[in-house]
Amino acid sequence: MINRDWKEIKAYAFCEQLTSAQWAWEFLRRNPGYQQEWQRFWQTWQALEAAYGKPPDRDFCAWKNDPRAWLPASECPDGECRIDEDKVLIECALGARWGFHKFPPDPEDDDPVGEGRLSWRPDKEEVLPVVENGSYADSPETMALVFDLSLPLRPQLEQARRQLQMETASRRRMGILKAKRVKTLKTHWVKLLRVLDALAAGEETRAVEEFGKDALEEALALTDRGYLDLLHIPA
Repeated sequence: MINRDWKEIKAYAFCEQLTSAQWAWEFLRRNPGYQQEWQRFWQTWQALEAAYGKPPDRDFCAWKNDPRAWLPASECPDGECRIDEDKVLIECALGARWGFHKFPPDPEDDDPVGEGRLSWRPDKEEVLPVVENGSYADSPETMALVFDLSLPLRPQLEQARRQLQMETASRRRMGILKAKRVKTLKTHWVKLLRVLDALAAGEETRAVEEFGKDALEEALALTDRGYLDLLHIPA
């Protein structure tokens, strides 16, 4: 459990200098699912080390012949793990499921990103949304364009770029759109970390009273894959 007093704002002073990649870790490490999965992984890892040793004295051949060191490749469908006879190593599978490379960090680890022990996997390229029912029209942060795939794409993409730039400028002048930056969002993110830590401390009611139900829902969403969206936000 992350030992931080959510009621004390000074406990979050470290957040002042966090990068988007570090913010992503702060939310992931508070995800109960990740915490539980990491504990199960760590128990297995320690059992394997007890049986086969630690580097440089580890018996790698015996380790790789132990079924506990592997998971079915089906448990890592989108993780880009190296597959060996329809199975993947447990450490790769765990990291891939949660969106990062390297050895899965302990949720108690304060900064595996800054220390180079965790790096996020790049997002897969997303297709442009298709306007069907105008569901994007009411949001100041979104705009959906329709492309005619039967025509050359390059001029359409160039036109789309110009339209998006003009619409962005217009909405900013109107005051309905604010650019997302780590430096402008970090105070809000600190609040969300405090909400999660209050929840972990069994003080959900008090946290909702102080910060609101919307903050709780937003904080939980950031622990559930939402943390990966933070990686796109510039400093």
